[in-house]
Amino acid sequence: MAVPACVLTIVKSITYRGVVGEEWSNTYALSGATPADSVAWKALFDALVAQEKTLYHSGCSVTRGYGYDKIPAKGDHTVWTVDLRPSSTTVPGTLSLTSAVQTAGDQAGWIRWSLNRFNTHGKRIYLRKYFHASGVASGGGDALAANTKTTYDAFGAFMFGGTLLGSRTLVDKFGNVPIASASSQYITTRTLKRRSKRPPT
Repeated sequence: MAVPACVLTIVKSITYRGVVGEEWSNTYALSGATPADSVAWKALFDALVAQEKTLYHSGCSVTRGYGYDKIPAKGDHTVWTVDLRPSSTTVPGTLSLTSAVQTAGDQAGWIRWSLNRFNTHGKRIYLRKYFHASGVASGGGDALAANTKTTYDAFGAFMFGGTLLGSRTLVDKFGNVPIASASSQYITTRTLKRRSKRPPT
């Protein structure tokens, strides 16, 4: 398999602990060549955002995107960027919270993609991504709301189905395409950056 030459990071913003603008992101390595120009990058970004925005509610919006021509390492420069804030074209999430309760900031659901690869102990290797700003069942507890689970499963299948713009799919760092996907039925914890400081001694 070809090493990924197309990697997109999608940055989202939510209100967290009373402060507007807390950011979180997901990075996707995709099959296919590096987009030819900024127009091609933006089209791919828009196509992916159109699918990803179904995973979070309208209190969360896509604000920026970054494109790379390889799996980025610390300090690597992007080959393409977009900032939707100056033009007021940020993209809000579309997940419905009807019959659901909005998750707290540090809560997240997850989707994992199974790879046809195994570690040295014979255990399958997975790609996993976490998503904030979703919904849990209105009765309380830590179970995802039914519609949230449905959208997670649909996005998981979409990302390796070959129907993303240009017939691209999610891949791992070696270019392998997943063979299956699944999401947890329960919420988990994924701490965001803005957190309370320990009081002085």
